[in-house]
Amino acid sequence: MYTLWFFPCVLLLDRLFGEPPCWLHPVCGMGWLAAKSEAWLWCEGSPRLQFAAGCAAAGLVLFVCVGLAWFFCAAAAALHPVAGWGAALLCVYCCLAPRALAEHALRVQVALEHNNLSAAKQAVGMLVGRQTAELDAHGIARACIESVGENVTDGVLATLFWAGLGLCLNNPPLAAALAILHRSANVLDALWGKKNARYCFFGRAAARLDDVLAFVPARCALPCIALAACFSPQAHAGAALATGWHFRHAHESPNSAWSEAAFAGALGLQLGGAAYYGMQRVEHPLLGTGRTKALPSDIQHAIALMWRTCLLFAFCLMLVCAFV
Repeated sequence: MYTLWFFPCVLLLDRLFGEPPCWLHPVCGMGWLAAKSEAWLWCEGSPRLQFAAGCAAAGLVLFVCVGLAWFFCAAAAALHPVAGWGAALLCVYCCLAPRALAEHALRVQVALEHNNLSAAKQAVGMLVGRQTAELDAHGIARACIESVGENVTDGVLATLFWAGLGLCLNNPPLAAALAILHRSANVLDALWGKKNARYCFFGRAAARLDDVLAFVPARCALPCIALAACFSPQAHAGAALATGWHFRHAHESPNSAWSEAAFAGALGLQLGGAAYYGMQRVEHPLLGTGRTKALPSDIQHAIALMWRTCLLFAFCLMLVCAFV
């Protein structure tokens, strides 16, 4: 019974309350610990030495975060089994961010609808790592939709997937630990997974671990997005599936294109293309064959598709856990 209600309750908590305050948020703690471990362990030297230092720093962060989640849930379960489930529910809820993602995207949409490019650039800058100063209204909307399409996997589906694996084994502490493991790896990839002089080797282990943990969820995302598009009046399910499959490898990341391309097809857009990171121009592959001029209304449709995808994925996990 607890397994069946776990995923709806997790999404309901996020929908009602959003992300916890920073002083309570595990992600803030992960970022603080990552900064400390980098300060302690980063060193100049050969690529092998930097890679080893990065492995040690990532291992430290993961060990502490996963260990704390496991201990918290195991201690709660020792008091009462229901308390163990509740502790796992809180841990997984804190790892999710669909409402925060929707709210950030909505700020971009509202600013564009009011022709406030300055506010729109500032809002989309909270979602993407690229330079936004030179983007026009269509470029801002396109960047926002790309972020929603990518983060539906990184910020929601992958965490639910790993939590579901623990629940299939009827082990709430394991569900919480696996969710925290994925979220920690995702945070480390965001902080260290940069291809610059400092992080090229130091952050490689974190980046590869994040790729591994998102590998299966990213491939599960494509059919879920296509099926969710069936329930979205402004989305096209067939185009989502066809475009997502055709462009699934058209990205330097092994996982990003599976969901981004599906969003592009569902919304009739072409995403990707050149972007500036600092002073460096990066030629991202194009995803899709639709319109290049994304509109504010497309952001609204992307948000709706994101929510339906999360609900459908949670429902599928609920069914799997029920029959395993």
